[in-house]
Order: sequence, then structure tokens, then C-alpha cells
Amino acid sequence: MFEESPPSRYLTSLAHPEASQGTTAAVSPALRDQENTGHVPMDNSDSEPPANPTSLQQHLAKLKMLMSRQKAEYESKIASLEQRNRELQSEIKGMHSKLGQQRKWYSLVEMKMRNAERAKEDAEKRNEMLQKEMEEFFETFGEINRWK
Repeated sequence: MFEESPPSRYLTSLAHPEASQGTTAAVSPALRDQENTGHVPMDNSDSEPPANPTSLQQHLAKLKMLMSRQKAEYESKIASLEQRNRELQSEIKGMHSKLGQQRKWYSLVEMKMRNAERAKEDAEKRNEMLQKEMEEFFETFGEINRWK
């Protein structure tokens, strides 16, 4: 996708802490502070506000560039997360559809099993009736043969 910057590594570590354990050691303490607090730390040399307007303008330009870069990184990460969200929502819709189909199939199978059970019971009753009719027939046939 894109190369991970320290802020996006931080976001990744929030989402996947097991995958980012090795990357936190490479992040400097200053970047870690920036990620945790959202403030950009100043170098020790810049701990005092710049004295002249040119230095202030340069410092402001650096901060604007940093903010612009961070904004682009965050927007890129947001776009990536939104795309992943759309993909997952589509996957969920597909799963719901499959679940609905499986429920229909399951109810159809249940109905067929109930019908088969009823048909089996009906066949057993018919067999019993036929068995009785055959016994009656042979009893009657036997009596007829005795009279001959």
C-alpha cells in the first residue's frame, strides 16, 4: 500500500498490537511523545522561541510542513481504513446472504425429513394392513380348501 510513517505505525500498533511489537523500539522517544500527546516536541536548540521574525517564519514553515505531511498521512490512512471498512461490509453482506440461504436449505431439509418420516409411518401402516389382509385371505382360502 504505502510506507508506514511513525504516526501510521502508531495507529497500526493500536489496531494490531501483536504485529507492531518490534517496531516500537525503532521509534525515537521524541516521536513517541508526539504520537502519545499530539504535540510536536521542539529540539533542545529550539527550546527558546526564535528571537527574530525570520526564524519565526522558518519555524512556522517547518511546523506547517510537518502538519501538512501528517495530514496527508492521516488522510491516506483514513482512506485506507474506509476502503477496508467497505470491503468488510461487503463481506458481511455476502455472509448474511449465505446464512439466509443456509437457513432456507436447513428448513427445506427439515421439511423433507418430516415428510419422509410421515411417509415411512404411512408405509408401515399399509404394510401392517396388507399383512392382516393376507393373513385373513389365507385363513379364508384355507377354510375354502378344507371344504373341498
